[in-house]
Amino acid sequence: MSAISIHGDSWRGIQNDEWQIHMPSWDDVDNAIRRLDAKRYTILTIQGPEEQHLAIGGGAGRYVVYATFDNYQFWNLLGDSADGGMVLLNAGGQEGDYPTVQVVGLQQARSAARSFFVDLKLEPSLQWEKQ
Repeated sequence: MSAISIHGDSWRGIQNDEWQIHMPSWDDVDNAIRRLDAKRYTILTIQGPEEQHLAIGGGAGRYVVYATFDNYQFWNLLGDSADGGMVLLNAGGQEGDYPTVQVVGLQQARSAARSFFVDLKLEPSLQWEKQ
C-alpha cells in the first residue's frame, strides 16, 4: 500500500527524535511494535492515505491502541480485564493513567495493527469501543 506510512518516537531524555518510514512492509510495522518499550520508544502510528490512522502506545507488554478514519470519531481497543482500575503507562513520551480495560497485550496490538495495515479496517475479532 503505497499511501501507508509509519511514524514513531525515540526519546533521549527530553529530546524526541521522531522517525518515519514511507511504504513500510509488515515486517517494518511488526518490528516497530515489538520495539516499543514505554521508555525510549513509546508510540507508533500507522498513517493511511487520508485522515485514517491507528496508534499504539506504551510497550513492554502493555499497550493502548486507538484508531480513527476521519479524525473525529475514535475507537479504543479493549482488553480482557474487567478490573475498574487504572494503569500508569508512557505513551507518546508522556505518562498517563489509562483504564485497565484499554490496556492490551502484544498479540492484540499486533493483530489490530495488521488488520489496519493490510485493509485499513478494525480487526473484527477484537473488541472496540467508540469514544
